[in-house]
Amino acid sequence: MKASETKLQRIIEGQNQFVVPLYQRPYSWEAKQWSVLWDDLCELCQEENPRTHFIGSIVTYPTQSVPEGVTKYLLIDGQQRMTTAFLLLAAIRDRAKDLQLEPLAPEIEQTLLLNMFKQGNETYKLLPTQADRNAFIRIMLGQPAEDGLIASAYRYFAKNMRASDAAFLEKLKRTIVNHEFA
Repeated sequence: MKASETKLQRIIEGQNQFVVPLYQRPYSWEAKQWSVLWDDLCELCQEENPRTHFIGSIVTYPTQSVPEGVTKYLLIDGQQRMTTAFLLLAAIRDRAKDLQLEPLAPEIEQTLLLNMFKQGNETYKLLPTQADRNAFIRIMLGQPAEDGLIASAYRYFAKNMRASDAAFLEKLKRTIVNHEFA
């Protein structure tokens, strides 16, 4: 096995899906972790040319896929970070929709969050554990989610973006997708 740094965009672009195995714990990040990440991102966005920022490792394992389906990977390590990144991107997408920012909102949705033109569960680039799946899917579809940490994390980031303008949202998206994982 070889570990190397790569950006989030390289991990999630294309027709891929990351499935959190059933034995993994549900999403457990809370306000303390969200706040630290948000502060780091805001600091990076204030820089003229934001540097890359290592936020941890992810470990995936390829699974058997049908020839016409998406390429699937088990997400063995990095589930909390990856789920949070998706929630952040969904919050950016939704704020961009509120501001009617084209092409930012559809770009995020169609290239980073969803496998467009796929059906059923293959639509989603990330499939959390069963306990988190319904709330996560609703957020990815731009619908309100019920209570739970997934919904709370989304609301935390969405609240912090309420006053954000187009320039900040674009820079924030670029900063997130340029984060490095190993």
